[in-house]
Amino acid sequence: MPKKILSIREALSSPLRRRIILELLESPGMSARQLAKRLGIGTGNLAGHLLILERVGLIREVKNGRKLELYVNEHLLVNSSSSASR
Repeated sequence: MPKKILSIREALSSPLRRRIILELLESPGMSARQLAKRLGIGTGNLAGHLLILERVGLIREVKNGRKLELYVNEHLLVNSSSSASR
C-alpha cells in the first residue's frame, strides 16, 4: 500500500498529477472520463491520482445534474505557491 500523501508538495511531486492540474486549469469542468482521454490513461489509474489531489484540497468535484465536473481549487494553489516562495 502506498504511503499516505499529506502535503500539497508531495501530491505535486508526481508529473502526472501536475499534468492533471494543468489540464483542469485549461479546461475547467471536465469529467473524469474526458480528462482520462485527454491524458491518455485509464479512468482507474486517474481515479487514484484524483483522490490524492482531492485529499490535499487541490481539486474539487462539483455535481451538475448527472455530470460530475472537476475543478482546480485555484485559491489554494495560489496561496500554497506564494507561501512556498517565502
